[in-house]
Amino acid sequence: SDLFAAWPARRQALPHPAQQLRQIQRLVQLIALAHPGITWNVHQGDRTWFSLWPGPSAQTLLPQMLRGVAEADLRETSLELSNLETETSPHAPSNDPEHRHHPSKLNAKLNLLIGLPDRCHRRRPDWVKVAVNGRCIRLPELEQTLLSAMRRALPRDRYPVAFIHIQADPSQVDWNRHPAKAEIYLHHLPQWQEAIKQAVIQALQLAPEAAQLTEGARVQDLLKAAEQGAGYSVSRHINPNAKSDAQANAESIRTQGLKALAQVHNTYIVAEYPGGLWLVEQHIAHERVLYEEICDRWHCIPLEPPIVLDQLKKRQITQLERIGVELEPFGEDLWAARSAPTLLAQREDCAAALIELSLGGDLQTAQVATACRSAIRNGTVLSLPEMQQLLDQWQQTRQPQTCPHGRPIHMVLAETSLARFFRRHWVIGKSHGI
Repeated sequence: SDLFAAWPARRQALPHPAQQLRQIQRLVQLIALAHPGITWNVHQGDRTWFSLWPGPSAQTLLPQMLRGVAEADLRETSLELSNLETETSPHAPSNDPEHRHHPSKLNAKLNLLIGLPDRCHRRRPDWVKVAVNGRCIRLPELEQTLLSAMRRALPRDRYPVAFIHIQADPSQVDWNRHPAKAEIYLHHLPQWQEAIKQAVIQALQLAPEAAQLTEGARVQDLLKAAEQGAGYSVSRHINPNAKSDAQANAESIRTQGLKALAQVHNTYIVAEYPGGLWLVEQHIAHERVLYEEICDRWHCIPLEPPIVLDQLKKRQITQLERIGVELEPFGEDLWAARSAPTLLAQREDCAAALIELSLGGDLQTAQVATACRSAIRNGTVLSLPEMQQLLDQWQQTRQPQTCPHGRPIHMVLAETSLARFFRRHWVIGKSHGI
């Protein structure tokens, strides 16, 4: 109450009291995230302002801070980093020439708590938090790495909810970056950035046994997520032999046990698992599979004969060349495309697809457009083996929760919720008054 009482000018320059309270609340919340085992009771005057109850991890704390976020909307994972080195051992005497330049291995740990992209996201990147050794700080390089890793898992202009906690040897942290020690430099930064990417992939893996049915409004929203017919009338199919590098590396991952049962409106695949049922939208599930395959194996192949394109503007030519399409002048306002992305080269409407790609942005945008237009259309009849093959391929993707545009791919109907709806816990005699 008497802060800067002796310096009225400084006191008048303080932020508005409401802003100060928000900053205090945010500070306490960040400390609580880094130390989840502590109970917090914050009082303002003679009444309780807010309370935070403890838990085994930050997954219990975060829903208390963000309205509308539940523990089931969050996933937590951890990685051990054992390949970090320091030039001098922290236990070796500084005057020992035998140990002075010998590198020693340092163990470090990365904990990631992240919101499932089909359930929770923000309008601003204001809830991507980083803590190092129990203290929340700013580490822009890791924050940007996480935002990039989640870019094609969220809707446009939406940002993830995430908390990164790093446990590292103090020799790996350089605090001389910001006068208030609010930002740091982290040694071996590329290895930490790669660990962030791997942790995101690990956290977003499907886990049907942990999935829960959410409120009815969300179910209705998910049912409306069906894709309208795509613009190309081409024959799309599921390639049973297609397997991306990530899928090849995921063979050791435990199978999730999804069993295809049927197709609803030739749009949704009904899949059974030990904990209930899933509805999987076939077009966007296939789109996710193709997108990750394209990202891993993007290349253009020669076209024989070349495809002639006309009325291309300069920026369209630049865009096609940027994504690897080889163009040559073929006459007045005509260009011959001598190569095309692999998925498009064999299609009858390859010329129309190239025109669409020329109107896009960067390479990633072109890859998303290629995957979207190459995926099977809603309304396509699939056999039971084709449905099962699609489910198997989709489960092994790196970010199976959403399509590259950020739309949810599946909806869970948990067995416990089905039992509750059909009142299987009732005693029939009592329900009839017997």
